[in-house]
Amino acid sequence: MSKKKLSVKCDKNISFVDCEMSILRLAVDKAEENIGKRVVSSPEIKSMIEIVENFIKKKNLICYGGTAINNILPKQDQFYNKEMEVPDYDFFSIQALEDAKELANVYYKNGFTDVEAKSGQHHGTYKVFVNFTPIADITYLPKEIFQSIKKESIRVGGILYAPPNYLRMGMFLELSRPAGDISRWEKVLKRITLLNKHYPLTTKNCDEIDFQREFENENGDEIYETVKNTLINQGVVFFGGFAVSLYSKYMPKNLQKQLKRIPDFDVLSQDPETTAEIVKERLKDVGIKNVKIVRHDAIGGIIPLSYEIIVDEDTIAFIYKPIACHSYNEIKYNNNHLRIATIDTMMAFYLAFLYANKPYYDTDRILCMAKFLFEVQQKNRLQQKGLLKRFSIECYGHQDTVEEMRAEKAKKFTELKNNRGSREFEEWFLLYRPVGKNINGDDDDDKKQDKKIVHVETRSSKHRNKTHKNTHAFKSRYFKVIKSKARHTNKRTKRRGKGRSRNFFFF
Repeated sequence: MSKKKLSVKCDKNISFVDCEMSILRLAVDKAEENIGKRVVSSPEIKSMIEIVENFIKKKNLICYGGTAINNILPKQDQFYNKEMEVPDYDFFSIQALEDAKELANVYYKNGFTDVEAKSGQHHGTYKVFVNFTPIADITYLPKEIFQSIKKESIRVGGILYAPPNYLRMGMFLELSRPAGDISRWEKVLKRITLLNKHYPLTTKNCDEIDFQREFENENGDEIYETVKNTLINQGVVFFGGFAVSLYSKYMPKNLQKQLKRIPDFDVLSQDPETTAEIVKERLKDVGIKNVKIVRHDAIGGIIPLSYEIIVDEDTIAFIYKPIACHSYNEIKYNNNHLRIATIDTMMAFYLAFLYANKPYYDTDRILCMAKFLFEVQQKNRLQQKGLLKRFSIECYGHQDTVEEMRAEKAKKFTELKNNRGSREFEEWFLLYRPVGKNINGDDDDDKKQDKKIVHVETRSSKHRNKTHKNTHAFKSRYFKVIKSKARHTNKRTKRRGKGRSRNFFFF
C-alpha cells in the first residue's frame, strides 16, 4: 500500500456530510489505483496483453475505438493509464469468427485454461475472455472497407490503428445519437477534442473544388424546386449539398459565389424507396422524363441502404435509410419547417463515405464539405440556436434498444436451432472454449463441436446452477450457460462503461 497520505481540505461552506464524502471518494480512488497497479503488473495480465498484441501484429488487423485513439496520441495527452488499466483491444478483421477462435486457441496453448470466445451483442462482433477478463473484441468488416481503412492506418509499435478520420467518424456518429448511450458523450467529446488537436482534418485546395455535384440538364431550376419541395413535404432530414448551402453565410465570399440553384440532395428517410418513387412521380408531373432510381445496398454497417435518383445522366439525389436515430435541427425556410441534420450527423456520414470506395462518392468534394462544416462548428461551438445548435435531442430514425437486440437474437435462435452445424448459427451464437482436440487442427463435425462446447460449459457451471443438471433441450442449455457466465463477467466489465454498445462505432 502506498504511504502517500490521504488528506482533504474542506472549505467552510461545505457541509460536514459533503466533506466526509470527499474523504471517502479520495480513499476509494486511492484503493482502486493500488488494485489496478497490482492487476496490471501481474505476470498473468502482462502475458495476456502480450499475446493479443502479437496476434494483432501477426495478422495485420486494425485496432479502433478508445485504445486506438489513446495509442496514436502523444503520451502527455493519452487518457488511459497503462500502469493501472488493462487495455481492452477492439479490432477489425475480414474473418472475425475464425480469428476469435484462433485467438482463444493461442491463449489455451499458452497455458490459460479458462478461455472463451463468444458472439457479441451485435452480429459480426466476437468477444474473447481469458480468466473471465474481456481481452479482445473482434469485429467483421467486408474486405473492401477493411482495405480502404488499412490504406490510411497508422502503425505504432507494430500495431495498425484506424486512421484519424475513421476514428473521428465513429465519435461524431456517437455524438449524433441522442437515443443512444448519452452517458458517454462527455468522454467522447474530450477524446475527439484531443484527436482534433493532434490530427486536424486536412484537405486539398478547396478553393478549386465545387461543393455541389455537376449538373448539366437545361431544366435545372424546375428540377431543383420540384425535388426540394417534394422532399420537404415528405418530412425527410437534409444533410447533403443543399443542407451545406444553408450555411452559406458562414462561408468565405469566394465559396459563396460558387453556390448555384442545382439539384444536389442527400436526405434521410424512414422509407427511402417510397420517397424516391414519390420524387420520380412529381418530376413526371412537370414533364421531366428519363428519371430512374438505382438501389445501393448497405456497405459494411457504416453506409446505409440508399436509392439514387438520376435524371438523364445527372444524379440529383440520394435517399438514405437511417442506421440509428440521428440528431437534427428544425428551421423555418420559405414558410416551411425544414429538418436539417446537425453538423455531428453530417460529419458522421461524410467521413463514412470516404471509406466506401464507390465511384459515386467524390472524396475530394466530401472532404472539403466536411472541413468547412468542421470549421463552422469549431468557430461557433457555444452557439445553441438554429442550424448551429449542437447536441440536439431531436432525432430521426430508430435506435435499437438492448431488449430489441435480444429479441432479434431469440428470433434468430428459433430460426436456426435445427441447423446448429451451420456457419450462420455459429456467427450468431458462437460459444467456443478450446479443449485439447480443438487446438491441434482436427476437423470435427460442426454439430459435435457445438455439443462439446455446451458440454464443457455446462460441466463448469454445475457448482453455480444445479438446474443445469437435467436440462435436455439445446436452447435451454445454451441460454442458461450464457446467463451463468454473465454473472461472472458482468462484475468485471461494468466499470468499463455501463450500457456500452459494442459495435464498431463506439469509443
